[in-house]
Parts: sequence; structure tokens; C-alpha cells
Amino acid sequence: MCTVKVGSRSLPLYPLVTVCLGVLNTILMLTAIVIGIYCGNVSELSVPDQLEAQVLFVEAKHIQTMQTEQIKAHEEAKQALQKEIRAHEQLKLQFEQDKKLHDDLQNQLDILTLEKATLQADKSNLQESCGRCPPGWFLVNTSCYFHSKSASGAFKTWHDSRADCIASGASLTVIDNLEEQLNLFEYLPKLDPSMRRLWRKSRGIWIGLTDIQTEGSWVWLNNVTLDEGYWISGEPNNNGLMGENCVALMNMKSPSATWFDAGCNEDMEWLCEKEVN
Repeated sequence: MCTVKVGSRSLPLYPLVTVCLGVLNTILMLTAIVIGIYCGNVSELSVPDQLEAQVLFVEAKHIQTMQTEQIKAHEEAKQALQKEIRAHEQLKLQFEQDKKLHDDLQNQLDILTLEKATLQADKSNLQESCGRCPPGWFLVNTSCYFHSKSASGAFKTWHDSRADCIASGASLTVIDNLEEQLNLFEYLPKLDPSMRRLWRKSRGIWIGLTDIQTEGSWVWLNNVTLDEGYWISGEPNNNGLMGENCVALMNMKSPSATWFDAGCNEDMEWLCEKEVN
């Protein structure tokens, strides 16, 4: 029988081995129990973590989907904007073409209107000798006009000019429309535009338009309120301490820009108008 010596005693080997194995088995069982308890705790803690991970994964997928949709929407908006820009450019080009065509037609109309006024002025000169207007007067359409430049004492105030016209059975000229404005531009003498700084006295011709009653409200002598005027650029300006309440014309380079306001007591030429005999 195998023995093992422990101190001064000899013990059988097999029982000792059995006891050792039993102790080792007990230790292993305790270790297994501890590990089981720890793993159980770990399993219990991992369930919320697993749920949170699943939620984060779902949210990440949702964000990715939203991002993809936003990118798609951005591209569609970009394409729509580019389409609108191209349409705008086409409209802009069409507008410029239409504007050029309109300007060309307007220029042709202005040329034809001026040519018509020239022909009518020439016709009036030919008809003047037929006795339809008094001597010294000129005929334009259905009106006779007198320009004071052909008379002695050719400069008067606006009020004195009006009185002179009334004495002749006429009135200071009332310009009713663009055609009459162009006719007078064609017939009356023209001045060099560079002489604008010398506007005084003989540099203008009185007509029958004033705002004496109400400042800024221009009224013809036939009591018709002015709708659209043919003012020189910067006029009327009511310049000076006493203001400028009467209107004169000065023919320069543009037939549609000949009027200016001036002080009624300034001495200028004048233009009378009356119906033909």
C-alpha cells in the first residue's frame, strides 16, 4: 500500500489524493458559481445597452434616409432654379429685342411726324398769300400765328404780350398737342443749345401758359390744365426769389423739349394765335 510521510507520520496515498480532489472540486464549483453570478449580472446590464444600440442604429438609418432625401430635393431645386434662370434669360433677351424694335419704330414715327410738320409748314407758307391770315402772320393747320420778332418793340413782359395779342383779336399761343408743338418747332427760329446759359429776355418766346393762380398747377389761357408738357430738361424750376410763373419756349435741338418757366416781368418775344379768317 502506497503511503506518504507527513512529518513523523505515514499516511495512505489514495485517501489523501481523494481529499485533495474533493477540495479542488469544491474550489471549482465555487468558482463556477461566482462566474455564473457575474455572467448573470453582465447579461442583465447588457440588455439596456443592446436596446440603446438598436435605437441608435435605427436613428442612424433614419438620418441617413433623410440626408439622402435632402440631397435629392436639393438637386431637384437646383435643376428647377437653373430652368428658371434659362427662362429668365430668354425673357430678358426677348424684352431687349422688343425694346429695340419699339425704339426703332418710335424713331421712325418721330421722323415721319417731323416730316409731316415740315410739309405742313411749307404748305402753310404757300397758303399765306391766299388771305387766310393777316399780313405778317403765318398759317399752321387751322390757326394763324404772329411772332413778335417781325415787329418793332419786339420785347414785352408776359402780361403786355398777352395784351398785345388781345388787341389783335388773338391770344398768347395755346399748344394743344404734339403735332402743333412740332409745327411751331419747324417754323420758329432755332438757337444753339450751347447758348442755354444766356437765357434772358430775347432768348425766349412767351406762350399762353402760367401757374400764377396755383404754384405748380400749369393752366392755359383757355382755362385748360396742362396734362403733359414739352419741357427742357430741368424745367420748370421756379427759380429766383420772385419765382417763375410764366412759360416761354426756345427752339433748340429737340422738338419735344422747348419750354421753360421764367419771371412774368421779364421782357421776351411773344407768339400770338387766332383762328383763320
